[in-house]
Amino acid sequence: MKTTILRLMMAATLLTGMSYAEAPHRGDRMAQKLGLSDDQRTQMKEIMKEQRQAMMEARKNKASREDFKAIRATTHQKVAGVLTPEQLQKYDAAARHHRAKRRAAKG
Repeated sequence: MKTTILRLMMAATLLTGMSYAEAPHRGDRMAQKLGLSDDQRTQMKEIMKEQRQAMMEARKNKASREDFKAIRATTHQKVAGVLTPEQLQKYDAAARHHRAKRRAAKG
């Protein structure tokens, strides 16, 4: 059971990174919501690509939950360096909303 939950969490995290890095329409939607400049869009795309690669590597190496948490924390630090305080608030609110929806769907 714990393994299944961990796999689902990892998949959701990977999909979140992939949604920005590889699905332009989803990245565009987030960019519009946050009001990103072209430079910020480019930086965010690279950050999410790096996160996706790190998560895939961690998964391949059967990393611990703490390792995944560290990757997410590093990503958030990078994102915070790109976004304005107002954009970061919107980003964090969207992330909380997304997590809440996932938890509700799990039952």
